[in-house]
Amino acid sequence: MRAGDLVKTTRAQVGVPLGSIGLIIKSQAPRAETIKYSIHDVQLIGVVGALGYPSTRRYLSIDLEVVNESR
Repeated sequence: MRAGDLVKTTRAQVGVPLGSIGLIIKSQAPRAETIKYSIHDVQLIGVVGALGYPSTRRYLSIDLEVVNESR
C-alpha cells in the first residue's frame, strides 16, 4: 500500500463504520525490523470530522483492504 491507493476499512472505529472507503494520503514504514505493519493516514469519504472537515485517521496496514491501486 502506498499514497494514492483507494482502500476500505476492515475494522470499525468510533464514528467510522466497517467498510468505509478512503484515500491513503501518507504512508509510513515501520521503524523497527520486527514490526510487520505500516501506518497509513487515510482521508475517509463520507465521514465528517471535527468542524465539518473530512475525517483523516491513522490505520495499520492490517486494518485496510486495497480497492484500487494508484500507479
